[in-house]
Amino acid sequence: MTPESDADAVGSLRAGDAHAFDHLMRKHLSTVYKYAWAIADSPDQVDDAVQDTFMTLWRRRRRVVVHGETLLPWLLTTCRYTLFNANRARRRHASIPLDAVSWIAAEGSDPQSSQLRWIRDEIASLPEPDQRLIEACVLRGESYDQAAIALGITAPAARKRMQRIRARLRTAELEG
Repeated sequence: MTPESDADAVGSLRAGDAHAFDHLMRKHLSTVYKYAWAIADSPDQVDDAVQDTFMTLWRRRRRVVVHGETLLPWLLTTCRYTLFNANRARRRHASIPLDAVSWIAAEGSDPQSSQLRWIRDEIASLPEPDQRLIEACVLRGESYDQAAIALGITAPAARKRMQRIRARLRTAELEG
């Protein structure tokens, strides 16, 4: 039996009806897939985002509310947030290899190169433990907890040290 509307299907889905879930997925899969493709940072994220969207529908089936005639706005919003969260996590763990930074900084006189050179010089003027902290947290993307263990300090001390480093760099930038 095929539900007449998305609201009927979600009602059946709340009761754990796998056929209602299958109906909603077949009905909206193509649109959610195209939407994910349009907003994903990279093509390899699309399948995961679509799968996560429908898994979220299943997990939250008792709380999903259909406004109007279709579940599509809920699905597209869920897909968008799934991709935003995946992108945020990927960016948080992304790092630039040190040799790429030195290559960019050596490129010449464009404003970005001079800015990178200035940052590199400012970091080089910091005490060695602060340089190691920046390398761990900023360049390698380690957490404060991981960096603190490697440096033999506490995580709160690492956070405070980074706060002071940022303040110093902001001050130096304003003065320079």
